[in-house]
Amino acid sequence: MKLFYKINLIFFLLFSFNSISNACDFTKIDMGTQISSIEDKYEDLSVTNTDDYGDSTVMYTYDTSLFCDDELLKNTFVNIYIKEKKLIGIQIEGIASDKNTNEIYKFAKNNFGLDSDQAKSAKWVGAVDLSSDINSIIYGKIMGFDGIHEALEISSFEYADFLIDGDIVEAFQ
Repeated sequence: MKLFYKINLIFFLLFSFNSISNACDFTKIDMGTQISSIEDKYEDLSVTNTDDYGDSTVMYTYDTSLFCDDELLKNTFVNIYIKEKKLIGIQIEGIASDKNTNEIYKFAKNNFGLDSDQAKSAKWVGAVDLSSDINSIIYGKIMGFDGIHEALEISSFEYADFLIDGDIVEAFQ
């Protein structure tokens, strides 16, 4: 009976860790990756086109569920930033402020180590830097016209400035 219990526990842990680690592989794609190679894996991502935006950064907006199978991100959308046909940034934002249940906070905690009592507060507005040696990762809560919205921005130090500076063109599919 003890052996049966141990085997069940091992299978449970194996499948639990597997589902957690694969919940949103899209956020783990290396910045600077050619967008054409990503389109093969994510069929809903169809941004390769013949338009030449020059030095501009192009932003596409999608429902996050098209790329991430994570319950914490069900009320979010994702902005995908592309420059010179390369993925340079991902920004996940909450859809409605009245659903500000710290879902993106929990996602950032599970995937990027966010641990801030202040950021958990429903009325807190600000940003927490979760950057690593490789990636620029910022979690924040932003005051909008209709309340506080959560956001998580992932880029690299090489490309992070292009998400806020310069020409950003919103492209519509």
